[in-house]
Amino acid sequence: MMHIMWSTADGGTPRDRKDRMDPTDTGRRAAGPGPRFAVLALPEFGAFLRQLREKAVSRGDHRCDTGRGGGMSRTELAGAVGCSVSYLVKLEQGTVRAPAGPLIEAVADALSVTAAQRRHLHDLSRQPSPGTPRPGMSRADELPVTAANRAYVDHLAPALSAFVDDTWNVVYANAPYRRIYRHIDDPAINNVLLWFFFVPESRRIMVEWEREAQLTVAWLRGLIADQTTPAADGAGLLERLSRSPEFRTMWDEGGVALARHKEEMLVRDLDHGTLLHLRAQVLRWPEPATSLQLYLGVTVGPAADPDPAHDPVHGSGAAVPESAS
Repeated sequence: MMHIMWSTADGGTPRDRKDRMDPTDTGRRAAGPGPRFAVLALPEFGAFLRQLREKAVSRGDHRCDTGRGGGMSRTELAGAVGCSVSYLVKLEQGTVRAPAGPLIEAVADALSVTAAQRRHLHDLSRQPSPGTPRPGMSRADELPVTAANRAYVDHLAPALSAFVDDTWNVVYANAPYRRIYRHIDDPAINNVLLWFFFVPESRRIMVEWEREAQLTVAWLRGLIADQTTPAADGAGLLERLSRSPEFRTMWDEGGVALARHKEEMLVRDLDHGTLLHLRAQVLRWPEPATSLQLYLGVTVGPAADPDPAHDPVHGSGAAVPESAS
């Protein structure tokens, strides 16, 4: 069962520079009550299982107990994996512990899930009870990038390179990365997903904005289910992202990714009015005490701009956050 918390969005006029800097701040209240929005919950085994079942293709005629969605019925799935319907209901409601590996494998086979969805089921099944600290790596901001690693990223220029953590916080980035991805290092942003959904220029910079945003959202789902990601980090980011209707739609789709869907990435250089054809990789940094990932984008050739009328400086006239100068 998905648990929902309620928060109040600030619909008032920004009163000081700090307010103007953070478009995602959910902690402030306007003079009036303001619009309400549900803060999205962290991934849970039961909710994900139900989502998979309701999207699965039924092989029989058991439609009476599919729940509010469609897809495969509980009766059909329970029969396929050898458990009772009542147990399956409890699993989806989160009132019993997630099953052991063999039953998860049977469920994954019955639902014909992808490799990423299969791993996500296993990751969610190993999550501790709410409030229980997760053992694992240190948070990236608790283990700063060493001077040697900063120099390494700087020396990768002119390639775009940055260290990011498992919730897509930008921990350290070289100059080409900061220049191309305008405002991503603003104090109020400093996160790939916040940049996608709260910096208007991201839509001009990322040529395939929707596809890349969907990938990053799905990748976040996979990463924060891992034991090494502190639950508070994921919950705090979801609270801020909950203010974006587009993020909410993509999150509710339930996609899971653990790698890029393709090697190539098309990025628009707004300073020079050119399109960069990047080979982009996100690699797990080998140091065992940290959850850092290394983003590396190498230019492999020029690309034709799909929008020949594009104005590289002013574009569509989207507002630039006042925090950037």
